[in-house]
Amino acid sequence: MAQQFALGYYYVSPEDDERMTTFGEVSGDSLNTLVTQYIRGWIGRKRDYYLNLAKLDAQARELTSEQWVDIMLGEGTKGLPPYKHQITVEGNPLRDVALIPVEEMVKRQLNYVVLAEQNICLLRIAVLYDGDSTVRYVSRVIKEHLQRNWETLYLPQVQANQTKVWF
Repeated sequence: MAQQFALGYYYVSPEDDERMTTFGEVSGDSLNTLVTQYIRGWIGRKRDYYLNLAKLDAQARELTSEQWVDIMLGEGTKGLPPYKHQITVEGNPLRDVALIPVEEMVKRQLNYVVLAEQNICLLRIAVLYDGDSTVRYVSRVIKEHLQRNWETLYLPQVQANQTKVWF
């Protein structure tokens, strides 16, 4: 079942803020909806990686899948017991995505995003192993999404809204 995941704000570059605002006007999507879609898309694209990370984390804490999920949904990572075994994690899908200095970014307010329970758990474990804050992690997801998709998915729709010469 979907749940609200608290996210008070996120950061974007001025360019990405303009892109999101413009596309939101064209598509009718709110910024909250776009951020939710970007998070869902990121987790969906990297689901195997994050499921494996969750499994390794649970094993290192000697938790069953059910125990791990219950803790992650109820208390988040703060409720997890200490590790009983070492864990080695290979690669971080967002390792190469860096944000510009916070003073140069636009801070956008949110209250929450709505995610499926599994996505909430995977987002929480992703943030834990990434080592960044949830706000900065989500901000990097947004940046990665727009870098990868702006030219091919969003810009054509924005341009089509400005003219009827589509072909």
